[in-house]
Amino acid sequence: MPTARLLTESLPEGTLAVSEWSWLRDFRNRGMRAFQSQGLPSRRLEEWKYTGLEALHETPFKVDGVSPMEGASILNGWVPEAQADEQRLVFLDGRYQPGFSQPGRMPAEAKLLPLSRALQEERALIQGHLGRIVSPQGQPFAALNSAWLEDGLLLYLPAGCCLERPVHCLFLCSSGSESRASYPRLLIVLEAGAEAQLVEEYRGVATDAGADRALQLTAPLTEIRLAQGAQLTHATLWQEEPDTYHLAGLHVEQAASSRFHSLSLALGGGLCRNDVRVRLAGEGAETLLEGLYLLGGRQHLDHHLRVDHLQPACRSELFYKGILNDQAHGVFNGKAVVHPGAQRTDARQINKNLLLSQGAEMDTKPELQIEADDVQCSHGATVGQLDPQALFYLGSRGLKPADAQALLSLAFARETLNRMPAGGLWERLRHRVMERLAAQAGDKVMEGLL
Repeated sequence: MPTARLLTESLPEGTLAVSEWSWLRDFRNRGMRAFQSQGLPSRRLEEWKYTGLEALHETPFKVDGVSPMEGASILNGWVPEAQADEQRLVFLDGRYQPGFSQPGRMPAEAKLLPLSRALQEERALIQGHLGRIVSPQGQPFAALNSAWLEDGLLLYLPAGCCLERPVHCLFLCSSGSESRASYPRLLIVLEAGAEAQLVEEYRGVATDAGADRALQLTAPLTEIRLAQGAQLTHATLWQEEPDTYHLAGLHVEQAASSRFHSLSLALGGGLCRNDVRVRLAGEGAETLLEGLYLLGGRQHLDHHLRVDHLQPACRSELFYKGILNDQAHGVFNGKAVVHPGAQRTDARQINKNLLLSQGAEMDTKPELQIEADDVQCSHGATVGQLDPQALFYLGSRGLKPADAQALLSLAFARETLNRMPAGGLWERLRHRVMERLAAQAGDKVMEGLL
């Protein structure tokens, strides 16, 4: 079983069933060379000054995943039955688990496949799109993901195709006495006028009960290409174990009149980083990036977002809210770049945060870079505590301080939850957030929260 540190000089032979394909071998080697030229980012870099990765330097990670028999043993009891209103693919430590997946039937010419299978069956499609919009410069974990490319998801919709049911990708990370790394890759291509909804869910699975927990690494990369008039609603839910480093990348390129709505929900994990890059490359494209993060303990979450307005009449909105407790640390950096010639741009961003304890910390920096003169752009950020008068009022009505805090936190988060799409899968995600909030409440208000 191959064991490797992140700074492996060469990739092990034969880790891919299709390793004899020269294009794929070259793709992986380019990724490794790009990572080696940069190395792990340090706090000396402006974009990483609040997020230290020292623990990754010497940790040996297994990259082969678990055996199918061991995987089935681990997943029993952890994977709920798929609902009729979703198409679900299940992965364990980055490997597809067909026995627990129900992808369902797809319309003609549409593709919904695990990437390990798509690499063999859809070679032309993969070669035409994989890695086309991801620049490894300044993105070391995107380069590392390319180097260890093996499994993940391919979703391809031809022109005019609309999926009736959302796609649910459930990525489970085993947490035990051995350090494991997984590098899921998602490639999503929607041709002109196509529409879809997709959810990425990352959850921890505790194994080796009673053993010391080793550091785990999940470094997914999602590439999305939207042709003219295509529409995609995308969500990411993180609810992993405290011993997990989650270093994610989301890269999007939009053509004219396309619509992209992305929602990130961070409910658990150790150290998490979310790098989002959106290119509005066609006139009239619109993107909405939303986030809600509920942090406690010593959790660390770093959001780095960049939207490039390259063509006229494009619109972007970044709307992120956070609730931090205990010794949690949050970082937000949102940047909208209006390039020359991108007139009639509408770019807005806001980041609001609640600190529920003296030890919680939030570093926020929304930015605008404007190189056109006919624009509407705004940005803002707030970091504060709950209103003492509101807490006093609820206390005067008989609520305990913890219950009052939970109710006000719910009111703070509800604006984001109310903007979620309708449907059974989305309602279950909303319920997961409510459960996380309700964990802070007492019996008197539990029913009201849920």
